[in-house]
Amino acid sequence: MELTAASELSLRELSTLFARSFEGYFVTIPDAPLLFDARVRGEHISLADSRVARVEGVPVGLVLMARRGRVSRVAGMGIVPAYRHRKLGGAMLSPLMEEARARGDTRMLLEVIEQNTPAVKLYERLGFQRVRRLVGFVGTPTPEPAELEEVEPVDCARLLPEGLPWQLAPATVAGLALPARAFRLGPAVAVLGDVSAPTLVVRAIAVEPEARGKGAGRRLLRALAAAYPGKSLAVSAIVPEGLCDRFFLGAGFNPSQLTQLEFALGPW
Repeated sequence: MELTAASELSLRELSTLFARSFEGYFVTIPDAPLLFDARVRGEHISLADSRVARVEGVPVGLVLMARRGRVSRVAGMGIVPAYRHRKLGGAMLSPLMEEARARGDTRMLLEVIEQNTPAVKLYERLGFQRVRRLVGFVGTPTPEPAELEEVEPVDCARLLPEGLPWQLAPATVAGLALPARAFRLGPAVAVLGDVSAPTLVVRAIAVEPEARGKGAGRRLLRALAAAYPGKSLAVSAIVPEGLCDRFFLGAGFNPSQLTQLEFALGPW
């Protein structure tokens, strides 16, 4: 097996390889170049630092590496079905861990679906330590029409605290672009994923400090349900357990079945 820079492939080729590498996974990864491009830009993925795994020249896996400051993140690692169970995962990631140390990164982060036992064991074997459990929610709030103002994702990012997981961090939310869209209702702001999708994914939601605890966030969720009738709302498993449980459960959501574990390697 050899590793080559992901930047050597086209966006179309990377999108297809990414989808193939996650066939049969816990969540469906579509082969959609525009969505792949949005992921790359929104999560600060460096294609120059990401790697394609090749066997006899044929791409068989992909490791996406995100970088922000002196912190790296494994934004996705997968292997096409025919080459799984050959112990390629460790061989793919170990060189990237060494590259991160060599360039002076202080930490490497990743998230893994908790129910994905083989992957959890792999990361633990490589020295990653569990940081916290991440949870998600799904529900259909009672629709309550209201006049929503479309704003920029950065308006939500400004209200988020530091110390959140990578996908929920202010820097990530601020960088989200179409098809993500942001809406404000009074002091509350939410960022949605692709609103044309069957389910509305709430990428982030925040309320101005002086208005917190007064129902503004839940009113915004009800207004979004009214604006997009017939669609359920979902929050991916990127929220630290215990941080927003009362808020979402009180808004009529249920915990999602899949959870994630956030892992960290370092500081070095």
